[in-house]
Amino acid sequence: MVTAHMERNTEKRLRVGRVDVMIQFDSPADSLEHLDRVLAQFEDFCVVTQSVRSGFPVSVTVRDGSGKVIKPE
Repeated sequence: MVTAHMERNTEKRLRVGRVDVMIQFDSPADSLEHLDRVLAQFEDFCVVTQSVRSGFPVSVTVRDGSGKVIKPE
């Protein structure tokens, strides 16, 4: 799920000020192999996240299949 937070710039024009991303796996975290390594690296490989971060903040939260937060923003 992605939530865009809108704000006005100095010229009063509406712009995306921040984006919050929530990723949820179907499985519980303890059943996923190499999860620590994946969580440490995945944002570096995300073309969209790395492209838009230069324009505004992007926070990413990851939850497992039970809803437990396994990577807070």
